[in-house]
Amino acid sequence: MLGGLMSPRSPGPKRFSWLTANDDYSVVEERHEVSFPVKKRRFGVEDFHESEMDRTIGYDISSLGGPICLQQFSPSGETISDMQTQGTLAAEYHQLEAGGKLTGGLGGGMVVGAKLQVDTNSSAVGSRFNQLSVPSTGGIVRGNTVRDVGQREAKERGEIVAIKETMARVDLSSLGGVDHAGTDSDSYGNSLHRRNTTDQDKQSYFYPADPDMPNWRPFTMRPTYIIILVLISLGLAGVQEWLYQTSVSFARREPPSGILDITSPQDVTLWNFFCWKYLPTIIFVSYGVLWQIADYQVKRLEPFYQLSQPSGSTAAKSLNMDYLTFYNFLTPFKAARCRQWAVLYSALGTLMATSLAPIFQNASFVTEYYQDPHNHNLPKTFVRIDPVWSRLLTVTLAIVAMLGTLLFFKLMRKSGLLSDPSGIAGIAAMANKSHILMDFRNMDLAKHDEIHEKLKHRRYILYKSCLWQGEYITHGSDQIDHGKVRNPHPIMLRLYTGIIFMLAMLAFLAFIPVVMFTSANIVTNKLPWLLTALATMIKLIWGALECDVRTIEPFYILSRRHAPSSVLTLDYTAAAYGYLPIRAFLNKNYLVALIGFGSVMTDVLTVCVSSFSVNGKQFVKSNLNNGPDASEKSGQTETFKSFWISYGLASGILIFLVISASLVYARRRHPFLPREPSTIASVLAFIHQSKMLYDFVSTETYNTEKMARHLKMKGKTYGLGWFRGRDGEDHCGVDEEPLVSEYKHGVPYREAHEPWKENWGV
Repeated sequence: MLGGLMSPRSPGPKRFSWLTANDDYSVVEERHEVSFPVKKRRFGVEDFHESEMDRTIGYDISSLGGPICLQQFSPSGETISDMQTQGTLAAEYHQLEAGGKLTGGLGGGMVVGAKLQVDTNSSAVGSRFNQLSVPSTGGIVRGNTVRDVGQREAKERGEIVAIKETMARVDLSSLGGVDHAGTDSDSYGNSLHRRNTTDQDKQSYFYPADPDMPNWRPFTMRPTYIIILVLISLGLAGVQEWLYQTSVSFARREPPSGILDITSPQDVTLWNFFCWKYLPTIIFVSYGVLWQIADYQVKRLEPFYQLSQPSGSTAAKSLNMDYLTFYNFLTPFKAARCRQWAVLYSALGTLMATSLAPIFQNASFVTEYYQDPHNHNLPKTFVRIDPVWSRLLTVTLAIVAMLGTLLFFKLMRKSGLLSDPSGIAGIAAMANKSHILMDFRNMDLAKHDEIHEKLKHRRYILYKSCLWQGEYITHGSDQIDHGKVRNPHPIMLRLYTGIIFMLAMLAFLAFIPVVMFTSANIVTNKLPWLLTALATMIKLIWGALECDVRTIEPFYILSRRHAPSSVLTLDYTAAAYGYLPIRAFLNKNYLVALIGFGSVMTDVLTVCVSSFSVNGKQFVKSNLNNGPDASEKSGQTETFKSFWISYGLASGILIFLVISASLVYARRRHPFLPREPSTIASVLAFIHQSKMLYDFVSTETYNTEKMARHLKMKGKTYGLGWFRGRDGEDHCGVDEEPLVSEYKHGVPYREAHEPWKENWGV
């Protein structure tokens, strides 16, 4: 016999009500004596005790590996009666799931210790959070909001508190039984969980403070790394100011000189030439990469930081939040609008470190032609520091250091994470304890705006390493626009975007020889930072392309069906710069490896073009030993080898990037998902009815390695497409094989699932 049994002597769960003297509202408290003994005198109700014999005896079947109907049995030991019983159980489980009752241990952690039902039909009630008015002796202070009341009660009781707001008097006869946030108290026991769409959809849940809140975060978000970024910023600013002051002092000498005097490039030592032409750009490009690594993690984990707040967060600012695939230059505005300051500081610092700093640095080094009045046959070229560009660079670095300091203090908060929430498995493990999965019913094919519309009436919270439902928001006024369009494919992977990007890179490839080998080289003489700025733009756009490829790759693998369990823990969004191509290559995801290697090459491109403020015609003449005249003075800043090596590398890298992008658009331009899998909510909508979730029960404390071993031991394969869910209905998303059919974007379900039933016009 399955389910929970009631002791013969048990009178059932107790019910209490406490009505205020002014009858403004009523509070009903329900309590299950086994799990949550009543504290002394709460809401004017005396403590009571119940004997051990009167307690409910439950039988936990959640350890049986999912619904009994879905387990594998040995055919040799089965009878027809056994199979009929299994079929009956399967139908019952499907019916329970269809009715909103989670099965097989899912939702088993949602044990409500106290349920308060509040009548807010009072003239004293506030607007948004329905302010309460009660006697001062009742323990709830007049004027407090429902959120304040719920959080305080949960803190004092040390247990989950549910509050239901009603606009009518409480009918005590309608209250019944033990409340486990939907635990069915009939013969199915503790492993089956009820969800009433009229009651629990509008209930608010509050949680006691976690005294041992975990605080996992990657190294690039830890204080040590942020302090290093701040010190590097201040150090570079100090070095730049020192170079400027040194240049000024050398210029005032008689005869004047620069930080580097050049009679002929061939006379400059290799080290001095490298320190002048390439080392500064390499330093600033590397500096920008260090900021990029930290910024990527801050954006990726910010939703979890929002959820870990004591009152949680709205879905718009957490579950539906996506910074990774958002436009880099607009991210600071979005973060400021959402008041997510860590992302604001990180995004601004990264944009300045990766975009402005390399451009200002390149422009700050200038060459000045000098003719000695006493020796007309010995012209010189001085390398000096331009005062305007140098001060702009110094101020930029100082601002970045300040932003790093602010980021340091913002990251002192706790993340609420035990380990890296890698991939689909990381999110699935967080969703197994509560009823959050039921909020995603009928959202298999929903777009991001539709998901937001469904979730906007609820706050969510990350508590004990799990995602939980929080406060119910009556009006759902949070209408933040995340810029998500209804096209399910990432914008950088759409063909028209790819054509524009590839044409831009080809135009840049053609532009370089034009400004180097024609009279147009005056442009680079006047604007030596122009090529560096264009290369930086290509780098930023390539980074956006790489991010989209990283994000969708696990889902692309799943869409090809029968993927190994490792794909569920695969998360390229967390891969470090430089390590991504190596990791992807070892995983045989060669396209991701190619794109990751391209990101490294864009940094090399920036270094190469930073030295292109020269007259290239000087290096195609047969006699390079003849001194250039004044019109050809730019030829004195490069050697024959350095020029052609830099030009060859820049041209080769651009050709490589165009070819790599062509391969990406040849293989990934077609939509294969109903929406972008770029948010927590999007992933939850893909898995909310998956049978594979039974394998994630009680895995919320697993790290990535342990989760990978756990899933590998199951010996299952997985896919993305149409599958038969736990409710017996067909759903679109990620589940264990076998699936019903693959997902074809734009193809109606019947045509994809039952093509033989289509009218073929015969």
